[in-house]
Amino acid sequence: MMLGWIALLLLSFVFQAQKSLAIIANNTLYVDGGELRQSGKSGVQASLPRTVDTIDLTKPWANTDTSIWGHISKNVTSSELGPPSLNDGSIFSDNSSLFLYGGALSMAPGAPKVPPPNKVWQYDMATEQWTNITTSGDLVQRLHFGSYVQSSTGEGYYLGGAKSPKSDAAFLALDGATPYMVEGLLAFNESSLAFQNSSTSGMNDAGTEVGGFLVLIESLGQRGVLVTFGGVSNTAGIPMSLGDNNFRDPSLHLDFAQISVFDISNQQWYRQNATGDIPPWRYDGCAVVVSAPDQSSHSIYVFGGWAGTTASSNGFVYVLSLPSFRWIRVTEDRDLRQRHNCHLMGAHTMLVVGGIKPGFDNLQPPDITGCDTSAKFRQGLGIFSLNNHSWTTSYDPNIGAVPYSIHPSIADVIGGDANGGATLQTPVAGFSQKSLGTLLGARPEPNNSTSQPTSSAVPRPRTLSTGAIVGIAVGGVIVIGVSVGGLVFLLRVRRLKQRKPWPPSISTPIVTVMPPQMKYYSELDANYRPQELRAASHRSIYENRFSARELAGESPREKPLSSRPSDEKKEVDVHEMEAWSPMSERSEPKL
Repeated sequence: MMLGWIALLLLSFVFQAQKSLAIIANNTLYVDGGELRQSGKSGVQASLPRTVDTIDLTKPWANTDTSIWGHISKNVTSSELGPPSLNDGSIFSDNSSLFLYGGALSMAPGAPKVPPPNKVWQYDMATEQWTNITTSGDLVQRLHFGSYVQSSTGEGYYLGGAKSPKSDAAFLALDGATPYMVEGLLAFNESSLAFQNSSTSGMNDAGTEVGGFLVLIESLGQRGVLVTFGGVSNTAGIPMSLGDNNFRDPSLHLDFAQISVFDISNQQWYRQNATGDIPPWRYDGCAVVVSAPDQSSHSIYVFGGWAGTTASSNGFVYVLSLPSFRWIRVTEDRDLRQRHNCHLMGAHTMLVVGGIKPGFDNLQPPDITGCDTSAKFRQGLGIFSLNNHSWTTSYDPNIGAVPYSIHPSIADVIGGDANGGATLQTPVAGFSQKSLGTLLGARPEPNNSTSQPTSSAVPRPRTLSTGAIVGIAVGGVIVIGVSVGGLVFLLRVRRLKQRKPWPPSISTPIVTVMPPQMKYYSELDANYRPQELRAASHRSIYENRFSARELAGESPREKPLSSRPSDEKKEVDVHEMEAWSPMSERSEPKL
């Protein structure tokens, strides 16, 4: 997402491309991959960044200052080629190393025509050396267009994604190769260098996701929970174009009204309906999460994304509050941005890195209109305070260290105050499963929003008034009198029966044996739920083919567009990073 080089001259604009990779580790922002796009007299030209670019977050900085950037070379000491600059991959870090996984070829001039070997690259921060590492565990292939997050315990997660000729050399070599989505959640242990692939069959109907929103809440469960929503989903293995026009099909949309939650420790998926001011569907935006000081709620901040048209791709910032699953819109300004990513900087600041500004219903405008030259996103860097819900152009780490507090616009909906105390603890229709509420730490709600917390003290017994005592005594006398009268009546009836015997009675026998007990079934597991049927004709043709030979990647071939290198030197006035994707319509290889 970051500039591979910085040059601030005249008459042109630079902005970064593709959904590049970025992460904050050791109070430093690291950005890799993506694409530099520059607008000059001859139009928009693209180039590849050749370095990993950094910003020291321990010092105050402003997004107008080009001197904030540092650069890490990708050269290696051996004759082997160093780590490639790819689009739409992932970057992990255990605070001592960087790990690059996944990604696809760029269409920028000078980019390779064949994907590099399927490898994971490690950068040792102490020795400043790159190494092509050997991983263990589950066999993985290079994917792109998935979502990724990093834990504080040295484990990275990569969700969903797709396989395409731009991500896999063996797949590219096959005649007629066409992209397709894959199932799975990859967990990468940065100590053992091992991959583990977990099932996503319970995540949604198809078990796939590209371009979705993903966050990790580490304070929940034994190892944390993943929360995801939005994006696009199709049956795994079905060949399809990953262009923007294809994603406009509503049957592929993952609605923001349904949230998927994954319990990492128990490997269980849950699906829960959300309510409130639900954002319109979109993909390729970003999200960060912060928790209330008392852990009574968790706020997932969502910004940007593309919904197929400019009108529906609003630039509001939304919050999904858990465990109540309420959507809340927290800003009114309309800052359109897509193909960027977000990171929690300090204790309460959302840092937006990269992105592109769509225009005229075109996700990737071919001219300068795609470059946001406003002060808010200079050099492709946006800074949003989660404490006061406002955008700014500078960051002070001392101010950024101030703890997160719940904004009134959120507390007005879920109850409580700046320090927490949320009174709204359950979704409108309840949890889809009781165990989900337990996992999310939902607390019992008071009878109403104004109720005070219940006390655990034993209540003191109350004494009765004199009037009450008299009333009880009178009532007792009456009860005794009625009981004596009833007894006399029963004795008189008994004597009458003895004088005149009753005739034999005829009645239907009473069934005293209970019918066999009904068999009750336990609550279904979160992963065991009805699946919506999809197009059977396609499934029968392709499903076995891709599931059995996924690594071989048999499907139609994608041909990259020819790129037009430019020898003309461009002068730069403003830096901006775009999050262009190789899946965009302009860059999609023709079949």
